[in-house]
Amino acid sequence: MLRRRRPPCERTGPDTFALRLSAEEHEVLVRLLGDLDAMLDEADLDDLASERAADGRSTPLRRLFPPAFTDYAGADAERDAEYRRLMYSELVTSRRAALAAVLNVIDPDRDGDDDQHDGVRRFGADIVLDTAQITAFMQGLNSLRLVLGAILGIVDDDAATDADDRLGDTAEYALFGWSGWMLEWVVQALSGNSGSPFMPSGPDA
Repeated sequence: MLRRRRPPCERTGPDTFALRLSAEEHEVLVRLLGDLDAMLDEADLDDLASERAADGRSTPLRRLFPPAFTDYAGADAERDAEYRRLMYSELVTSRRAALAAVLNVIDPDRDGDDDQHDGVRRFGADIVLDTAQITAFMQGLNSLRLVLGAILGIVDDDAATDADDRLGDTAEYALFGWSGWMLEWVVQALSGNSGSPFMPSGPDA
């Protein structure tokens, strides 16, 4: 991927931000967020409650719904199971609504309507967002990164560090690295800091 001349995300005013995605990044991100929404739509309670899959890896959706009680392996396990049973529908609905908000931000014309959606504006190649919209984008991207991490078996900082050394191994590792890099830019923009996080290769899937 060619070096960018402008940051992929930056603050442009007191309550405005410019988000810049290449055509490839945009296509892959919209597809993966749609895939994640479909996973949530088809999920059942076991997908949220299972700590490990048969091969020992963390189940992907589990990362999006951490235990409500900290002593999950002890006395709180039964309470946590009951919480999930009671709150399952609301938890999934909330996550799906958040993903829909992100897709509305980065792909507002996906339903074929050329009118503006929820105030999303474009200035040239920039997607112009307010604080609430860029925050929604950050949360959706973080959800995607959590699920990618679970698929890759990345469960702690050591595994994440190892993943940084394997960005070229597979498309999944490249996406994991890119999502972390983009999140750094968004966090910096929200905090008002400037800088140049290391730029990995763009997503290629």
